[in-house]
Amino acid sequence: MAGVQKEFLISTASNLGVEDGSMPNANTRRNGNHHPNLWSDDFIQSLSSQYGDSLYHKHRETLINEVHKIFSNKEEEFGLLQRLWFVDIVQCLGIDGYFQEEIKTTLDYTYKCWNQNIFGDLNMTALGFRMLRLNRYDVSSDVFQKFKGEKGQFFGFGPNQEYTKLASMLNLYKASELDFPGEIILKEAKVFTSTCLQEAMKEHGETIENKNPLLMEIEYILKNPWKCRIPRWETWNFIQIFKQQNRNEWLANDIYKMSNTYRQKLLEVAILDFNILQAQHQYELKLISTWWKHSTAISLDFFRHRHVEFYFWWACSLFETEFSASRIGFTKLATSLSLIDDIYDTFGTIDELKPFTTALIRWDISIIENLPNYMKIAFKFAYEIHKEIASEAETKHGPIVHKYIQNCWESFILSYFQEAKWIASNCTPNFEEYVSNGTTSSGMRVLMMHSLILMNTTLSDKILEQLDIPSSKFQHLVSLITRLVDDIEDFEDEKARGETASSIECYMKDNQGSTKEDALNYITSRVDICVQELNKEFLKPSGIPNCCRRLYFNAGMRGVFFLFKDSDGITHSHQKEICDAIMKVLMEPIIA
Repeated sequence: MAGVQKEFLISTASNLGVEDGSMPNANTRRNGNHHPNLWSDDFIQSLSSQYGDSLYHKHRETLINEVHKIFSNKEEEFGLLQRLWFVDIVQCLGIDGYFQEEIKTTLDYTYKCWNQNIFGDLNMTALGFRMLRLNRYDVSSDVFQKFKGEKGQFFGFGPNQEYTKLASMLNLYKASELDFPGEIILKEAKVFTSTCLQEAMKEHGETIENKNPLLMEIEYILKNPWKCRIPRWETWNFIQIFKQQNRNEWLANDIYKMSNTYRQKLLEVAILDFNILQAQHQYELKLISTWWKHSTAISLDFFRHRHVEFYFWWACSLFETEFSASRIGFTKLATSLSLIDDIYDTFGTIDELKPFTTALIRWDISIIENLPNYMKIAFKFAYEIHKEIASEAETKHGPIVHKYIQNCWESFILSYFQEAKWIASNCTPNFEEYVSNGTTSSGMRVLMMHSLILMNTTLSDKILEQLDIPSSKFQHLVSLITRLVDDIEDFEDEKARGETASSIECYMKDNQGSTKEDALNYITSRVDICVQELNKEFLKPSGIPNCCRRLYFNAGMRGVFFLFKDSDGITHSHQKEICDAIMKVLMEPIIA
């Protein structure tokens, strides 16, 4: 990756300069000192994929039909365990959309048998529970009580063979990640299995280098918990794991007993589908890069230029071809919010921000005639994006969307101004006041609502009301998680810039004598509760379209956790893991 970065990530601060007089003297202002855009337009435009050709689309259809035939012709050979494995693997490989009939038939039958004591061992129980809950069937975690010993250990992992025990242990761990509030048994199962799996990783450390597929999966799952496993990144990783499964001696004991021919056929579908989608994403990325190259905001060097990272965030979660408009619209809007964020947090003065706030709420450019040129550029940049999205959304859904756009936009801008006033007055509000404002200033309500209305999905006024504040638990939880996770990772950077209002500072102010560690522990526990609640909201039956729920859960929660896993992956997008992921998901086709 170092070579790729050296050769291709060639944008530097020097070619982000501004014309004389475009900005006031930067010495009088706070500045985030953000690193420049990493992805040059020349590099983006050089991306080329053969998989956009219709011949590859036709070949994908042929392979999918072959899998349908294999599966339908082997009903007697494929028992329930094998069929559950099929559901699991096609979902992990990102190709489940092509096998909905097989998935529904298997899960309906599994649910029918769920209480008939045919799930004798822990592995099959964990797999069945996970597949049913993941696909919104009503199952209770109490089913694991019979596998729990008096000392907190779990038993029933099947034959005393290393592969079988580890595979069963991994299934229980993954089942425990789908916990709802109050499910103590799953919390206990997660603690037990994570400890055992970590010990296995230490014991077999050298084996990982030999590409043992089960240990590869364990390593990936432990490093990337359920809450941050964004779909396209998960697909890429599981394809690498699956590629090893036809070549490894451990599979002589494979508990799923699937033929290499069948595995290979699924792998072919997954790789081809991934590369075809990647070709589509590259086409969109080129459009975005051209838009950015010719935008006025490129002249402003004080804010984060992250259009590629924003596109990656949404493409990893809302990846299907039909959601192209939502991905592109999100990327443009997120780029404009990044600019506005850095104006309010660092670059703007409070005297400038007062009329700027009014102008943004009213979309009235006459208000900022006497303001610095950088604000005029920022206003026009944001306004053009707003007009473009609003026009396209009205074409899709009619005029009902305007009230949602305006309401979320106005509250968002006002929340930014509130934070700017706290910064200007060196004020640290109380914790709940900060969090109430911070859930709005996280920007997730604006981003989610605009992404929703750009989707090719029928959205009635009733559904939009269910998904918007104040009635939407989805929206509240996603916004709260984003705010708290962002604070955990950005606390030191923001403090260095003179920003005194963060959830950590506010908690310590409210709880005199508490330490930074106390605040982090409290906030982390609150985030964990939010994740459990969002799990339940996402996985329970609902009248909200699945694509909308997946947007909130995959992009809104898992995308945030992925990007903020080790640090703020947007602000510090030059970190190796983020750059690697962008290259693998968007730019480098998978070789069979």
